[in-house]
Amino acid sequence: MAHTHIKEIHYTICPVGNASYLAANRGKLTESLKKLEVTPVLLQSLPQPFWKAHFDYQDPLLFREGGNIPPIWAKSNGADVVLIGLALLKQKQYILVRADSPIDSVEQLRGYRIGIPVHPAALIDFHKATAEHGFALALAARGVSLKEANFVPIHADGDFVSVPRWARSQSEPEEVQALNNGEVDAIYVKSSKAQKLLDTGKYRVLFDIAENPSQLSPINNEYPNALTVSRYLAEEFPEVVIAYVKELLLAAEWAKTNREEALTLLAEQTFGTVGQAVSSHYRDFYRTLAPNLSEESLQALEGQKRFLFDQGYLKKDFDLAKWADDRFLKAAQAEIDSEQKEREA
Repeated sequence: MAHTHIKEIHYTICPVGNASYLAANRGKLTESLKKLEVTPVLLQSLPQPFWKAHFDYQDPLLFREGGNIPPIWAKSNGADVVLIGLALLKQKQYILVRADSPIDSVEQLRGYRIGIPVHPAALIDFHKATAEHGFALALAARGVSLKEANFVPIHADGDFVSVPRWARSQSEPEEVQALNNGEVDAIYVKSSKAQKLLDTGKYRVLFDIAENPSQLSPINNEYPNALTVSRYLAEEFPEVVIAYVKELLLAAEWAKTNREEALTLLAEQTFGTVGQAVSSHYRDFYRTLAPNLSEESLQALEGQKRFLFDQGYLKKDFDLAKWADDRFLKAAQAEIDSEQKEREA
């Protein structure tokens, strides 16, 4: 079916491991949407005023996969965005101290300074929220309340929009500088960035939040990853959304049997080496990229939403079950299953 109303869609992908990056960088999104006479355009290849849609969703042609805090915040603010998938990519999340620190346990943090990055210029300060939630989880796991924590704000420049991702990846985060300078005693880090720091030998892991999933859910901005789409596309061009989701499911399946190639792409996406990508995630993480709307995924997202609301990041609460729309996952999977049966016949 040729489209007379849209010739392109816009997509944006956070620098975290996900199926969108695999599908886009292997050319599969372009191939699939070309059949519908639609061209996928990377949001950040458009003029800069378009870029903030990565956070506020003010783009009727947008697909986004990545951190969950911006879409939750945007939904709370009334953005017309639809949740169509989640992915639980288990990564290591650390509370780090300096190698020469006298701190040996999370309980000891009661008497020390906890560094929290703060970005006043950001539309939604997901870094601050992520660090706060990370420490809240770690402290709770050891019976320490947030009221006992001495959070020290570390003011940082940038709005996450105007500075390219590659430029941010090359600079040392302000919270790391503060830890190095002795201004704070502990910080929260995750993913490849955490392994890069550990590789220097200057830091020590005080606590790994994701190590005991039976004790606490390792919720952060990337757990779960959120796949979202503008309501305009969802309602007016569902076949485009189905085609898009289908390629993500196929990319996730491809990763399971193409480990080295998948890890190379995921390392590239997270600005690390393959070794750092592997070390900063749990075993076989590359096999769990498929978006879903499982009960476990939705519960994790509900935990994130509840934290953001309780901490004042959201203007109003909303029903997560009503936000999630599984039509596209089901339709995409049905097409994949049907094609598989045809090949086997």
